[in-house]
Amino acid sequence: MTHSTERPAVTTPPTTDLDEATALRLQLADQLVTAGHIRTPPVDQALHTVPRHAFAPEVPVRKAYANDIVATRHSDEGRITSSISAPWLQADMLEAARLQPGHRVLEIGSGGYNAALIAELVDPTGHVTTVDIDPAVTERATRFLTQTGYDHVHVVTTDAEHLPTGIVPDGGFDAILVTVDTWDLPWIDALAEDGRLVAPLRLHGYTWAITFTKRDGALHSDEPLIVCGFVAMQGAGAWTANRRTIPGTGVHLSWEDGTPLPVDQLAPALTREPVVAHTQVIVRGQEPFDALTLYLAGALPGFCRLSVDPDGENGVLNPPPKHWPGAAIVRGTSLARLATERIGDGDDGNGLYEFVVHGYGPHGHLAAQEMAEQVLHWQRNHRAALCPRITVHPLAGGDDPASTADSAHVFVKRHTRVAIGWPIIPGTAALLTDDDGRYLLHLRSANKPIWRPGQWALLGGNTEQGETCDQAIARELDEEIGLAVPDLTGFVTLDTLDARGAFKDRVRVYHGTLNTPAHEIELREGIQLRWTRIEEIAEMTTDPGTAAVLHAHHNAHQPRGRQNAALPVVEVREPRDHRSRSIVGAHLVLIRDGAVLLGKRHPSSAFAPSTWHLPAGHREDLESAVTCMVREAEEETGLRIPEEDLSLVHVLDLLDPGSTTPRIGLFFAPSRWEGEPLVREPECCTEWRFWPLDALPEPTVEYTRVALDAISRGSLYAPMGWS
Repeated sequence: MTHSTERPAVTTPPTTDLDEATALRLQLADQLVTAGHIRTPPVDQALHTVPRHAFAPEVPVRKAYANDIVATRHSDEGRITSSISAPWLQADMLEAARLQPGHRVLEIGSGGYNAALIAELVDPTGHVTTVDIDPAVTERATRFLTQTGYDHVHVVTTDAEHLPTGIVPDGGFDAILVTVDTWDLPWIDALAEDGRLVAPLRLHGYTWAITFTKRDGALHSDEPLIVCGFVAMQGAGAWTANRRTIPGTGVHLSWEDGTPLPVDQLAPALTREPVVAHTQVIVRGQEPFDALTLYLAGALPGFCRLSVDPDGENGVLNPPPKHWPGAAIVRGTSLARLATERIGDGDDGNGLYEFVVHGYGPHGHLAAQEMAEQVLHWQRNHRAALCPRITVHPLAGGDDPASTADSAHVFVKRHTRVAIGWPIIPGTAALLTDDDGRYLLHLRSANKPIWRPGQWALLGGNTEQGETCDQAIARELDEEIGLAVPDLTGFVTLDTLDARGAFKDRVRVYHGTLNTPAHEIELREGIQLRWTRIEEIAEMTTDPGTAAVLHAHHNAHQPRGRQNAALPVVEVREPRDHRSRSIVGAHLVLIRDGAVLLGKRHPSSAFAPSTWHLPAGHREDLESAVTCMVREAEEETGLRIPEEDLSLVHVLDLLDPGSTTPRIGLFFAPSRWEGEPLVREPECCTEWRFWPLDALPEPTVEYTRVALDAISRGSLYAPMGWS
């Protein structure tokens, strides 16, 4: 349905005002087209048609048509509780929803203007329902929709967390647009199969406007994610930041998705200068890195958001912006947080920055190293890849949120489980042949931390930020041999699988011709170039993927692919490493008067929640098992035990159900110790208690029972789980 642009607004203003409003409305729509926010004629027509100023009569008409929000209602504390969203974001969300004439659409968070835009897109054959919890907001929306000719929009005052009976049409809504910050998505059942849901979803405090399509009862993201901000959801769906303040510091930590950890013990950590872990990962001054912080939120247990009082003396260097709290992790009495250091001006003058991690506390260097390694993992594997794919499943009635959240990159909400998949960067490689049918290979450096060191391989490398594969392979050839190959064409996709057949890596292989002798090519990376015949491959230390591609080319009837065609896939599987690797853990068997010391693990512990277990931990890099035992005993219980006072009393050879990685449990008994057991890591253990060996508490970790029974019988070794 197309409305005339001359429709009267709230009242009949002077003709000059109408002319100005019309001109500004057309100007705003044209700006949104130029900027790429409007991409289809129907959305263009809607933005050109609906009088935005009619829904914001409190502000001057120029402000009503600015590309910014218009606040329409505030709380008593001055916080915005209702607004007209920024036009660029409204246009993006309307485009993503793919609304069609006849669609039945639900808008959550009312105001009137956006509902009128939706009504334009679904025309009179469709139906629009807009809901809001605030009666003042719905009264206002009803009034302005009526005055502008959109009185067929159904306005409902309700808490959207639980939609009223009868509001959902048979088969569900064709689209749902959410225009308030929402921590959860309880509307899956209200959406039709193949319907679209567009919502600003909060994930650990980061808000992304995400478009989902419903398939097989779940939501699947299929549009780019847009960082944004809306007014907060009210009512039963309101979220809490779960914020804790480190005493006396003005430093605040928030666990919006996740279990809050104790913070009182962190105050001493901020009294000392932090250690700094450098990542060598660079970001430009105006380049967003929200994908990295979202990745860290899913990859790091205990992740939280860090903010500081602007005038506080808290010892936190390089504090995060006020409205963009930093990424942090808590590890007992230590803390690490993501920061940046300026390293140059950059080509645009906005600066170049390196990601660094600041570590605080006695083990801050370990926490900082842990976070820095994840930053590097993101850089190597995900930075230049497509945006993450998000899948939302409704929680079934019997689901246990604690068990559902065990996997990395999974956020468990009140109604749903949100899983984030991070695409891997596609690598590129050049299969260069000469007129004699030979292949150009280069010998990779043997003593560098690179892919396939010391092996003959194809030239090429990974895509970088913002590059296409075509751009990446051209750049790589220029960097590696200083040449351009004009006839490069996609040949195959090379997928590397691990020894169990799971996907590991992907490379797009291009074919091109080059007839330059190897000695005339300037090799800038690697050791040596050579032209190689297919029969020579077996006598060389060749990268398995390269060998597979060369044989695929040699055996192909049409060796060169087509630029825009789907490329055939060549798979190569990593050889199985028959040398078994085990996880080593150290366990303290402290017995006094016939009773053994056990700790009750925290209810939110990833391992054995609310279950009794020995003081224990895994050894760290370049750490002996006995050194690990001394460290873990002091960190967990405060007990001080010299290494020479520890004796090995049992070895448990354990294979957990469903696992392919064995565990070796080393159980040490001390001949003496200093101190009494204290709860030093309350996020892991809630209490320590001595229990008689013949009356262990319920529940106790099963392998702990097995080991203690074997120790009481004098058995040094026991296998468990191998049958």
